[in-house]
Amino acid sequence: MSIRVQKRDGRLEEFDANKIRQGLIAAGATDQEAENITQEVENWAVANAAKGFVRTAAIREKVLFSLRLVNPQAAAAFESYQKPTKANY
Repeated sequence: MSIRVQKRDGRLEEFDANKIRQGLIAAGATDQEAENITQEVENWAVANAAKGFVRTAAIREKVLFSLRLVNPQAAAAFESYQKPTKANY
């Protein structure tokens, strides 16, 4: 699979399902929930990659949608997480 992810700043990087899985676990999803959602999002990304890439915002929306269905508490934690920016230091 050669899908790329377009970051907020426009950079492209390779899709890494482990980043999704780790984020789900950190938010409180069970291992099985994280595995199932990661696979679902990866399949979705393959099917929806326009011009070979998908935007991080679209991935985040898909993860949240799927996580809300199985673990609303973990979804709230995942949604409230903001990646630190250089301005935060």
